[in-house]
Order: sequence, then C-alpha cells, then structure tokens
Amino acid sequence: MKSLQLTEFGKPLQWKELEKPEPKGSEVLLKVDACGVCHSDLHIWEGYYELGDDERMYIADRGVNLPMTMGHEVVGTVDAAGPDAKTVKNGDTRLIYPWIGCGNCKYCNTDRMQMCLSPKSLGVFTDGGYSDYILIPDERYLVNIDGLKPENTCSYACAGLTAYSGLKKIMPLEKDETLVIIGAGGLGLMAIQVVRELTPANVIVVDIDDKKLETARQIGDFATINSKKEDVVEAVMAQTENRGTSAVIDFVNTTETSSGAFSMLQKNGMMVMIGLFGGKLTFSNPVATLKNLTIRGSYTGSLTELRELIDIVRDKKLKTIPVQTYPLEKADDILQKVKGGDIVGRAVVKPS
Repeated sequence: MKSLQLTEFGKPLQWKELEKPEPKGSEVLLKVDACGVCHSDLHIWEGYYELGDDERMYIADRGVNLPMTMGHEVVGTVDAAGPDAKTVKNGDTRLIYPWIGCGNCKYCNTDRMQMCLSPKSLGVFTDGGYSDYILIPDERYLVNIDGLKPENTCSYACAGLTAYSGLKKIMPLEKDETLVIIGAGGLGLMAIQVVRELTPANVIVVDIDDKKLETARQIGDFATINSKKEDVVEAVMAQTENRGTSAVIDFVNTTETSSGAFSMLQKNGMMVMIGLFGGKLTFSNPVATLKNLTIRGSYTGSLTELRELIDIVRDKKLKTIPVQTYPLEKADDILQKVKGGDIVGRAVVKPS
C-alpha cells in the first residue's frame, strides 16, 4: 500500500510503499475513501505548538515518533476484518473514531479514551489516513454513516466532534442567554451547523474574515462580528444590552481572543478554550471569583459523543459546511493553505 508519511518535521511529506497489513483478532482494514486535513495536522507537520511569549511545545516530546502517516479524520470502506470482528463486513463504509487509548485505564474504561495518558491516536501516535489503506485495532471504533457522503462526513471525527463536545460542556443555555462562538473556520462552522440542535440561545459569531462570516450566516443565520473592524467586547456588549455573554467557545484561542472572551463574560459565565493557535491568558483573580466564572479546556470528544453527533447529522439533515476535495498527493499544498487560513470550511484529501 502507498502512504504519504511525515519523515522529518517541517519538511515535505514522502511517499512510502508499505506492506498491506492483514487484520488479526478484532482488527479491521479499511480502504481510505476520504481524509480531512485538520489544523492539528499542521501542528504535527510543523513539529510544535506555539505557547506564547516565544515558547513552544515540541511534538516529539509528546511521544510522536517518525516516520508516521498523518490524518485522523477518516472514512473508509472495509477491505478485510480479523476473525473476531463480528459487526462489519467487506464493503461497509465507516467513519473511524481516531482518539484511541491504551484500552485499560480509568479513562478508556469510562468512555473518555481521548483523555488516556498513553494515547494511540490514529494519525498522531499511530499511522493514520494519508494513505490508501488504514488498519484499525478494533471494530468498536467504527461508526455507521449509511446515507452520508464520505467527503462531508470524515471531518466529524475531529472538527465536528470537538465542536459538539465543546458545545455540550456549556449546556444548558436558555433562550434569553447568549453564546459567542469565536472563529468561523472549520471547527467554528461545525459548531454553527449543530448548535441549534442543542440550544435556543442567542448566538453571535466572531471572526476576522468576511467570507467566513458570510458562510456562518448562510448556515446558521446568526449575528456576526468582524473583530478586525470593530472592538469585539464592545460589540458583544452592545448586542447584549451591556449584559455580556453567558458562554464563549474560543476556537482560535490566541492571547487576543482569549482575553476578549474573558472580558465579555457575564456573572456565572463559562469560557471553553479549544483552539491551538497559541497564546496566554492573563486575568485578575478576584474577577473570576466575584463573577463566579468557569474557565476550562476541551479536547476533542468521546466515542459516544461521535455516535450522537452522527445521529444528529443524519436525522436532522443539517445544512452542510463547504468542503473542498483534493488528491492525496496535494496534501503538502493543502497544509500550506490551512496555515494561511485560506480554506473556507473543510479540506479533504482522497487517494487516487
């Protein structure tokens, strides 16, 4: 099989001819139909996360070993299954849950394997979907997507799941409350797509790109703010009659966006930090206490949440976000487009 592998951080991906694996036990081998190009792929490719103040966290220090096949948003067709796999058959099309853990710890045993301290996440710690085939360690990580298009569905494994899990953490929100979504990129648009299935609250979307904000309005018909053209905190205060917002989800999470998110929270408000663009948040401790604020991070989501999300997408027939498809050999170019913020919606690669 042919895989496009990361062999050196920051360098072009390299084609490698690998032996096609034969699944054992409950393993499943799938032929890759579509693989989303995620902003997390960019960090892995570059080899680090920006932490702010010129500090970096290096991918190699987190246990990522090269060479490695990136790609964690994968839909594939079952090509072969081990003798113990009973729920799938050849020809089935499935979305893959990539956030696989060790399988034995308290997190893995309580449907929180994305928080496992010994992760085996596909496309991060083990080979992923920038390939024509992918091997899955167990059939339970496969989600039925019958009736959905692979190129529209693959990104739910990360972008959609991350957005959905983040939204669930701030619920319930009532009709007279406000939610601010910072960032109308791939994750933000996923949140905009599904938020009405979770809350009737007033929604305001913030971004610096008018094209992305226009897409957000087309999907959700929500109020928008271009934070490059106006002060975002003042604009939110004006739209909420100076009350501020009950909740903020920051899909960008820079020093500037997180500071603004904190400043616009009303009493009892919650701020969920998701983006990995890099930066630091500084705030007055008494303010957090006196306003009874909650500040928390959110890292992807559980297998149960992914199944919930796919059920919502299938049953509610939600408006789709823009998807641009490319041949797998263009992956390096697409990563550069992601870095430049040039993708509206999601980018997906497909093996030739």
